Amino acid sequence: MSALIRGRVIWFELGDLGRKLAAVVSNDARNRALGSALVARITTSSKPPLRSIVELIPADPVSGRVLCDDLIEIYDEEVLKDAGPLTAATLRAVEAALMYALGISG
Repeated sequence: MSALIRGRVIWFELGDLGRKLAAVVSNDARNRALGSALVARITTSSKPPLRSIVELIPADPVSGRVLCDDLIEIYDEEVLKDAGPLTAATLRAVEAALMYALGISG
């Protein structure tokens, strides 16, 4: 079973980037059809308060920040581990931050 499910947090390994965390943000139909997903990188580094960055809450599977303006494509074979789902509240915040990052809303 693929870990490339919208709203899941995954560990992945991608070339020179090494082992990283990300949140799957693309829709499941797209992910299944292409065998890949668009993910927003998760960082534990301090970041400035921007509308495109979502602070994870204690109920999320990891701590840190989702960088909704840092999207990459990940394939099934690059997934190392499924860390668990984002909370519904965090996923809604990520959706709003993605819309802001992509210029869809003010």
